Amino acid sequence: MFKAIVGMIVALSIPVSALAGESGQVSAAPFDPFAQAMAARTVAEYARRTKDPAAMLTAGRMLAEVPVSGPAEVDAGFTPAALFAEARGFASGDTMLLQQIRIAETTSHRGVLSSNLGSGLVRSVQLVNPLATYQFRVMAKGGDLLRIGAIGDLGTSLVLRVTDNRGRVACVDDQGDYAPVCQTRPSSNGEYRVDVINKSAAKSRTVILSN
Repeated sequence: MFKAIVGMIVALSIPVSALAGESGQVSAAPFDPFAQAMAARTVAEYARRTKDPAAMLTAGRMLAEVPVSGPAEVDAGFTPAALFAEARGFASGDTMLLQQIRIAETTSHRGVLSSNLGSGLVRSVQLVNPLATYQFRVMAKGGDLLRIGAIGDLGTSLVLRVTDNRGRVACVDDQGDYAPVCQTRPSSNGEYRVDVINKSAAKSRTVILSN
């Protein structure tokens, strides 16, 4: 069941054109840090729901391949270390699984897998105060898809809003859960403001993702 879910996530994240070349042979798709981080979140949610240590280990390894920026001292819940710790808790003393987790922890810092990351934010950890907004700006390229996500602590309620330089809302995710996602395709180059709004009465250690 877990392998089927991972396979489905990978299939949905990779364009068909990236999989098959002119010869029809399957080729490796370019590394997409945003897609991989969001896929890791989905696998982690499955692992928590099923108490599956192998799934949580996979989520941690996936997230560990995504470069990080921002203050490392913020102990966010959505980090490789946190996911590996959850996997250890689900392992229930299984010696083989615990060994696999230890190996993953010591070999997971592989850095950037390709050079297509540009100068944009990849993964940044921020502490968003209760009933407050964390705000930052990005320069978006016209014609390209701009993708932004925020993953807060479990049980918190976050809103993600993207606004152009004229004050027009380009995208908003106000579903009230802990992991809103926005995407928009600007018609021309321009600056966008991103608001991460914490509607909860508690601080949220929040991982902010973008391409």
